[in-house]
This record gives sequence, C-alpha cells and structure tokens, in this order.
Amino acid sequence: MAEVRISNLTKTFGGITAVDNVSFETREGEFFFLLGPSGAGKSTIFNLIAGITPITEGDIFIGNKKVNNLKPGERNVAVAFESYALYPNRTVYQNIRFPLDAPVRKKDLSDSEKDKMVRDMAKLLQIDPLLDRYPKELSGGQRQRVSLGRTLIRRPNVYLLDEPIAHLDAKLRHQMRRELKRLQQEQGVPAIFATPDQSEAVAMADRIAVLDKGRIQQIGTPKELYFNPINTFVASSIGEPKITFIEAEIERKGNSLYLQKGNVNFKIPPKICKVIEENKISNKVIFGIRYSDLEISFEKKQEEGYLECIVDFYQINGEKVVITAVHDELKLVVVHELDRDKMIETGNQIWLKWESQNPYLFDCESGENLIP
Repeated sequence: MAEVRISNLTKTFGGITAVDNVSFETREGEFFFLLGPSGAGKSTIFNLIAGITPITEGDIFIGNKKVNNLKPGERNVAVAFESYALYPNRTVYQNIRFPLDAPVRKKDLSDSEKDKMVRDMAKLLQIDPLLDRYPKELSGGQRQRVSLGRTLIRRPNVYLLDEPIAHLDAKLRHQMRRELKRLQQEQGVPAIFATPDQSEAVAMADRIAVLDKGRIQQIGTPKELYFNPINTFVASSIGEPKITFIEAEIERKGNSLYLQKGNVNFKIPPKICKVIEENKISNKVIFGIRYSDLEISFEKKQEEGYLECIVDFYQINGEKVVITAVHDELKLVVVHELDRDKMIETGNQIWLKWESQNPYLFDCESGENLIP
C-alpha cells in the first residue's frame, strides 16, 4: 500500500504563490478530496505529485519513497484530468489500452487479459459501443469517460482524479460517483480527487482538505467540516443550501438573548445561548444559520421566538422547495417539503423559528470560529 505524504509543499510562478506550505497525508485505502474554488491550487498540487511541475519547496512521499526528483513515469501515478488529453490518432479501445502497453508494464499481462480489461472497463463506463471510434467522433462526456477509463484500467501507487466526471450528465455522474468509490475500495489504492463541487466531495470522500488561495484551511471528515468548521470559508464550503451568515449584535432581554441587526430581534436558541455564556462571547459576531436550524410555519404564530418573514424567492428541488425569506435587513434560507396542496408564492408571509442545536459563531474580523 502506497500512501501519499505531502510536507510543506510550495509552488511559486514568478511572484505568484499557487501552493502555499501545504501538508497532508492520505490514509490506507481512503478517498481523499481536495475541495476548493477555481484557482485554489488543486490542479497545481496534482501536477506536483505527478511530477509534471517542479517543486519550489517541500517534499512529496509516495509510500516511503521521496519522489521529488523522480520523473513522472517513475512515480507510478495515474492521473485523470478534466481536459481529457486523449490521443487523437488512436481509437477509444487503443486509448484505454495504452497504459497496459507501456514499456514498464507491456509484459505483465497477455493480449487476451488486456483485451478483457479494456472491454470490461468500457462496459462499466457505458462506452463499449464506441470502442472503434476516434476522439473527434465523441461528445465531451464520452471523451471524459474514455480519459477516466484509461486512468482506472491500471493499478498505480495512487490515483489523481482532477474533476474526472465534471462533464457527465447528472444521472451518469451520480452512477460514476458510486462506481469510482467501489473500484477504489476494491483495489485498495489511495485516490486523491479534486473538485469545486461540495456535494461530490461530501458524497464520496473519507476526508476532505478545504483549499483557498493555495492554502489548506481545514482537513476533516464531511461531518467534522459541516458541524465544526474552523472559519466562515470552510462553513460556506460544506452544505447545500449554503449556510447563512449574519453579522449582528448579541442583545439581552431578561433571561433571553437575541440576534440584533437593525430593527430585527431574532431569539437565539437556548443551546446557543449556553455556549455564548460559557465562552463569554459578547458584542458583534457572525452568526451562522443553516437551513436545518429553522422551523417554518405558514400559519401566523403569536408565541415568542417566531419571526414574520416574506418569501423573496423560492426554488423547487425535487421533493423539496428552497425558500429565501426576508425580514427587514435579515435574509434567511429554509427548506420545506413540497406540498401540492400548499402553494408557495413570492410575497407570501411565513413564520420562522431558530431551533439550532449546533452553534456557528465566528469572529467579525478574522472569520475564525469562536467555539473551541
């Protein structure tokens, strides 16, 4: 088993630092994700691991071997890029089979074994009817599947998968998430997957490294990142719909605490009040409210704790409807079961109650989580 260990990895291009002192290591057989927006440094890290781009500072270990000075072909790394990189003069069959015919592996398998592996992989990727075609005769999604098949057909020390299913249609993308996870678990080969799609990362990852501007913000399981984000960037990177941030004062009225913003007073749930008191948090903070923290009512509520809001926007998503509601300066996102007998329209009144069981409190200056 060849785990990957990255130590203080840095890459600069002129005066630009694309990867800034990055360190992480994969565990045995895990699916490790690099999650971040475009420009976060994901592809550059892959190029450094694969040996395509030289390192400025730091070390890369595959297994127990330091590979800084090894050529790409000596690292036994399989890479699938979003950009396909297919051989235009080779058929789909020949493109997928190409890694098996490389000089270092040419004699490892018989022709019949290679043929079976290619056809099995093509069937898995649903491109078996296309084996005689050339890349120019394929759609973007078909090309991406060929590129993915060429990567998965060999057994390397590590898989580097750079948005390898980004151009597939939704149904096939969902299926390929499951198949990629299954293949990786069966082979036991470490896989590092780069994506800007948090839903993909949460669905597939054992652990996730959240990247921003070339630096790792936090590493953890999807659950750890969701419930215990180190800062607002991580909190906004995990969860759909995204968390709502509200910069507001903490105001006390009797035995209760309120989120106070402009003319809005929103009662803070008891569990969060307890955390505020225990950690002596005061003055202005950034509150994070997830859609699951809000209870919704379409009937007028007179009891304390409910905030009257107006539906500003709504979007039907399968069996759910995602509602953006406003009250003066406050904007909140809530999700509700779709009900054919209850029509939701822009301008409707709804009543929301904050029932959070998990505190999200961040510093206004740094965005850092205030909860130890």
